[in-house]
Amino acid sequence: MTVIAFLLVLGLLVFVHELGHFLVAKRVGIVVEEFAFGYPPRLARLWQNEGSIVLDGRSAVLGKKVNVPRRLEVGQQVAYQTSTDVDGRETVSHIEMLTKDAETGEIVPPSSDLSTATVGEIMRGTEYSINWIPFGGYVKMLGEEDPKSPGSFASKGKRARVAVLLAGAAMNLVLAVVVFAAMFMLGAPQPVASENVLVMAVSAGSPAEDADLRMGDIVVSIDGLPVRSPDELVQLTNDRLGQSLTMDVKRGQELIQVSVTPRADPPPGEGAMGITIQAAVSKVDITYYPLPEALWMGIQQTLGTVTLTLSVPVMILRGLIPAEAVRPIGPLGIYQQTASAVNATIQMGWWYPILSLVGLISTALAITNLLPLPALDGGRILFILIEAVRGKRVDPAREGLVHFVGIAVLLTLMLVVTYFDIMSPVTAMDWTSLF
Repeated sequence: MTVIAFLLVLGLLVFVHELGHFLVAKRVGIVVEEFAFGYPPRLARLWQNEGSIVLDGRSAVLGKKVNVPRRLEVGQQVAYQTSTDVDGRETVSHIEMLTKDAETGEIVPPSSDLSTATVGEIMRGTEYSINWIPFGGYVKMLGEEDPKSPGSFASKGKRARVAVLLAGAAMNLVLAVVVFAAMFMLGAPQPVASENVLVMAVSAGSPAEDADLRMGDIVVSIDGLPVRSPDELVQLTNDRLGQSLTMDVKRGQELIQVSVTPRADPPPGEGAMGITIQAAVSKVDITYYPLPEALWMGIQQTLGTVTLTLSVPVMILRGLIPAEAVRPIGPLGIYQQTASAVNATIQMGWWYPILSLVGLISTALAITNLLPLPALDGGRILFILIEAVRGKRVDPAREGLVHFVGIAVLLTLMLVVTYFDIMSPVTAMDWTSLF
């Protein structure tokens, strides 16, 4: 069940991403040759749109059911059969490529009673197919690197190409909003009471770090005086600037004591002890929200996730978050987190764990794809921006080589990340700890 859930989650995220590319490509007039769910080998072709073809100067419609050879190009000779549809249009009902005799080099005539012609133009209708590997999908656009082909991706203007490339990430953000909204409608945890103070981050080189305070510690008391709120902790600390104080700290199930000397003149942006704090939640209820409020909260949750993700590098540089706490994870790491969320959803009968994870991954996928790295959508947008600055297109062959190298680097990076996922698995979220 975990494997199926993992494939469904990741498949949905990638499929929605490709659907964004597909819809905008169609909208701006780009020829989409195939829109597929899953990866080859092909399981079945569901249907295809009508196309058009010019045979010896005569235009004809490529029917929805005709099987057009994938290698068929302009200038090749074909054998074909046509019929007239209800609208009086000449429609190709069968077409096949003619081959040459290996010895004479002459075209081998068709074995059946078919007409022959040379292809002058061809505009394939979009094929909609389903493949054996249920892992995402893909959109095959005409001429992604060839601006000479009419209706190709590369032949379109800069704005149209950028819109197509942005559409995938935009759809992932839309999906995140929908999933988060569903999460709030079906029940989200709501803190209703709190006591003590939770340490969210420890600044590098601070008194708190010297005292071995850690992210996740709960401050219970200072010098024997109970700490019930962040304001109380700040007040008790300010009363003891420059003096050593004793803190009772709960770390997991263990209660320990640490000694800290708060600074009277801390660096800009840091407090006397050098910790980021918030109220520690001691009780959580499940709250159900109506659709309008849930939708608005879904938008806020998505925007908050984007903001937090983009601010993480700065927080690491400032020492507010340890680098090892936010390491990247690959497919195996996502599988491990999905397994935890699925098990929690089944055991608790609560949709929050899996929906929360799907919304988070969908947002992360949108951000990752817009990074200005070769082979990613952001890398392709970068080349379009370079084209806008230079006033001329980067040589398609060079751009294609850069993206090819980029794919190789990304695959290598994925293998490295997967190695660390195996050797040091990411700790799965304990969803029951919310209660």
